[in-house]
Amino acid sequence: MTNATRISATLPPDLSAFLDDYQQAHHLDSRSAALADAVRALRERELLAAYAELGEAQASGRETYPDDNADGLEHA
Repeated sequence: MTNATRISATLPPDLSAFLDDYQQAHHLDSRSAALADAVRALRERELLAAYAELGEAQASGRETYPDDNADGLEHA
């Protein structure tokens, strides 16, 4: 991994064991790789929640796209 940031994490024994099991089950090279997968999953979950919230807001009329959304396309 290039341009990586070293961090230190302290986990409860059950989460540490799960991380090790995940690493082995998915044939990952390190705990760092397993932890990176976990952080990616958290990021995806947050993004999905944000899209769901936006969709609900748009469906209820609380949120709409602006007339000029700066997409560079002329109005049809």
